[in-house]
Amino acid sequence: MDLEKIKKLHNSCQEQEHDLYSYLEKTLPELDIEERLKVMASILNEYLDEYEYNQKDKLKRQDYSITKFFPKK
Repeated sequence: MDLEKIKKLHNSCQEQEHDLYSYLEKTLPELDIEERLKVMASILNEYLDEYEYNQKDKLKRQDYSITKFFPKK
C-alpha cells in the first residue's frame, strides 16, 4: 500500500473513537486479517507516536491476539 493511502487511513482513524484495527475492519472489509494487519503495521511504522495502547487490551480474531491502538486525543 502506498504512503499516501497509509496517510489517508491514519488521518481518518484519528477522527474516530475506535481502535485502529477495528477501524480498518470497517474501512477495508475486503481484506483478510493478514492483509489488514500489514496495513496496521504500515500505519504504526509511520505514526506510532500518535497512538496509545495497553498491552492487556486486546482483540481476538481467528488465531490472532491484536493489541488495540487508539488515537491520542
